[in-house]
Amino acid sequence: MTRYAAGVLEFADAHGWKIIAVLAVVGALPPLFGLEGGFYMTVATLTLMFGVLALSWDLIGGQTGYPSFGQMGFFGLGAYTTAILVKDQAVAFPVAFLVAGVLATLAAGVVGLIVLRLRGGYFAIATLGILLVAQQVSRNLEVTGGSSGKILLDVPPATTFYYVLLGLLVAEVAVVYYLTGTRFGYVLNAIRDDEGKATSMGVNTTYYKTAAWMLAALFTGLAGGSWSLFNTFVDPNTAYNLSWNVEMIAMALLGGTGTVAGPVLGAFGLHLTIVFIQSVSLDVTLPLLGPTTINFAGWQLVLLGLVVIVTVVSYPQGFVGELRERASAMEYYRHAGGAAGQETSHDETASPDGGERT
Repeated sequence: MTRYAAGVLEFADAHGWKIIAVLAVVGALPPLFGLEGGFYMTVATLTLMFGVLALSWDLIGGQTGYPSFGQMGFFGLGAYTTAILVKDQAVAFPVAFLVAGVLATLAAGVVGLIVLRLRGGYFAIATLGILLVAQQVSRNLEVTGGSSGKILLDVPPATTFYYVLLGLLVAEVAVVYYLTGTRFGYVLNAIRDDEGKATSMGVNTTYYKTAAWMLAALFTGLAGGSWSLFNTFVDPNTAYNLSWNVEMIAMALLGGTGTVAGPVLGAFGLHLTIVFIQSVSLDVTLPLLGPTTINFAGWQLVLLGLVVIVTVVSYPQGFVGELRERASAMEYYRHAGGAAGQETSHDETASPDGGERT
């Protein structure tokens, strides 16, 4: 199994751009084959959205090592910006969508001057505080509709938002994939591993982590900007959804932080699992109660908590990280296992202790 994982990872590293192009084409097919609305279109669109959110969080939380608990603040800002411009100012959706991303990026730049001076738990708490402040401000402003929110009726068809979020996810994956092989990506990882050492080597860490923070906010704000019209309703509880704030972190952890594919795979897998749990119901006959229908809606939060606990305790590197570590270990045994004086052949399948390697 480890051998196949190594082959898959090696193929992905060698043909990353081709894989991204193929997945973009495949992702564009469902609406062309009849998936134009209804439940499945909603699930598909939200799955793409969570892919964007998880990868955005990983830019600052996984690649840079600054775990933010306030990313939904930029999502809410983008959602309200699009809703207000489209409904109150009669601005076309494409323009409002772009403005949402710009405002989220600028807000991140301003907020970053304050919170990026902090590290670790202090940074996480500060970002959560900013999210809660943004939620309360939106609840008390007249332009946002207060706690009642805004209802949006004259919106584009559902397939529009599917393609918008598909394009957004593909663009973000391409950007992150490109950055991982540049000086920018290497510096982000250096900040995550040892910011003090990176600073002592003359790296302006403030510039790099602020740029990563703003880039993450850009994609998060654009996701929020498309979601508000797709949902046709936005209020403080949905725009700054605290449950989604935890979900995007859990998705990145599950898939593997600090990787390109990990957060996206984690988002797809966890969101589809949550949707399945919410839709499952069982008809059973219980003593004294007779025929009863058991619904599992609401148990998704329990699942989310269990996923976080199991992942952090048993698989801290996530799915992709675990595969990469096992593949690296196999390569070590193949190429360096004979360093003690015994040469190891490339097609040797025996493990160092004489057993069969998996």
